[in-house]
Amino acid sequence: MKPETNLHLVVRFSDTMFGVGDVVARHNDVVDQHGAVWFGKMGQTIAQKRIDALNNQIEKSIPTYIYLVKGNRKKSTAYRADMIHISKQQPENSSHFPIYYNDKDLLQYMKAWMKIGSIEPIKMSAMNNLRAISSVYPISETLAKSSSGYFLVRENLSVF
Repeated sequence: MKPETNLHLVVRFSDTMFGVGDVVARHNDVVDQHGAVWFGKMGQTIAQKRIDALNNQIEKSIPTYIYLVKGNRKKSTAYRADMIHISKQQPENSSHFPIYYNDKDLLQYMKAWMKIGSIEPIKMSAMNNLRAISSVYPISETLAKSSSGYFLVRENLSVF
C-alpha cells in the first residue's frame, strides 16, 4: 500500500475574463499590505470533505499549497502559494481581497475562498510530480484533458 502524501489544490484562473489585468499582481498587492489575501474561486464549488481535509492538514502545520494555472490547454503558466485556510464562506474582511472583486461585482460568483500567501511563478514542469486524486496521469496531462476548474492533487512518491 502506498503511503499517503500531502494534499494540494490546483485552480484554473484567467486574466482576461473580466478585464481586471494581472490577477497575480492584484492579489500580491493585498499580500504586501496585509500579509495574506483571499483568492476567490468561481464556478464549481469544492466539496466540504475536501475543504475539511485541506484545513486539517493546514492545522497540523503540514505544507499545503494552491497551484494556480492560467492559460489555455496548449500553453499554461503556473504559480504556487502557501494555503492558510479554505472555506465556502465569503470572508468578512473585504480589505483582504482585491478591490476588483467588488468593482466587477464578482462576489456573487465565488464558490470557495482560499486564504493564501504570496503567489510565486513556477515552471509547469514543477507540477509533474502532482496527480489529481481521481487520475493516474500527471496534473499537466489532466489539465490538458479536462475542463474542470479545480483539482485536488497529491504529490507522486517515487517507490524504490
